[in-house]
Amino acid sequence: MRLDAKQVVDRHKSLAMQKRDDTDDTKSMMTMNFVGETIITSKVAAIDDNKSLLEFFSLPSSPLLILRGSKNNKVVEIEMIDDELLTQYKESCERTGALSPSEDDRIFDVTTSGVKFPGMEVLSLVTIGCKVAIDNNDFPKYELVLVRDTTFARGNRLFVWFFNKVTGKDKDETTSQTTFSLNRISVVPEQSGVAFEANASLNLLIKFPSLLMKAIPGASKEKFEKTGGKKLCFMCLVVHTLYVLISYVLLLTTGESMVKTLEDDLPTALELFRQEYINWLSS
Repeated sequence: MRLDAKQVVDRHKSLAMQKRDDTDDTKSMMTMNFVGETIITSKVAAIDDNKSLLEFFSLPSSPLLILRGSKNNKVVEIEMIDDELLTQYKESCERTGALSPSEDDRIFDVTTSGVKFPGMEVLSLVTIGCKVAIDNNDFPKYELVLVRDTTFARGNRLFVWFFNKVTGKDKDETTSQTTFSLNRISVVPEQSGVAFEANASLNLLIKFPSLLMKAIPGASKEKFEKTGGKKLCFMCLVVHTLYVLISYVLLLTTGESMVKTLEDDLPTALELFRQEYINWLSS
């Protein structure tokens, strides 16, 4: 039996931590690769043979319902797409396994309300490419690809300082993309109509000083990537420097916060999308 969006998830791939061994020899930095994935399905909606699903998916306002999400994110379409942005879009599509960009794709700037950590909130301005495509069953689908993002933190001054250190926000130099996301919104045929399904993945690379990992008793990169550091909570309390403590808190909460963000946002966004589709059918 398929669970609807209010029941949160039809299938939830629990947090997967994929190993990545990128080391900066000059600064002794290691890169932690946190990956959150989730699949959520809406309730069923009726269909009308006189109105095509592709027509609804192609309406200018339809993808905005997904992009605004449950927190009513601010969404602004980018009218002038320069070569640099187009190149970034192509690279992000390749990285995430999305279809190649076309001239009909639209690109939006989305200001999100942020992810909350203990003592700190991380806010983002993300640029997302939106493609309307046809799947193997001749149903329309969206591919929403994160092209670039700018993040900033607010809250506890010490936590914010550390966040800026870890992410390189305290430097003026250009940094490489560290967040990658692909969200496919597709149609699922049902006996009484159709449902809408979101298959979303969110990947975050965080650089972490390898020296600090050694300072946490019993800690290892593999354990953090596999469990998010849950089993090391008590050990962290005996570490004598706040620098190590903050590092631990950030690593502990990142992966789970990513998955929670996906789970909190997508059901509401899908339900808004479904309701708008129903209203469109009756208009």
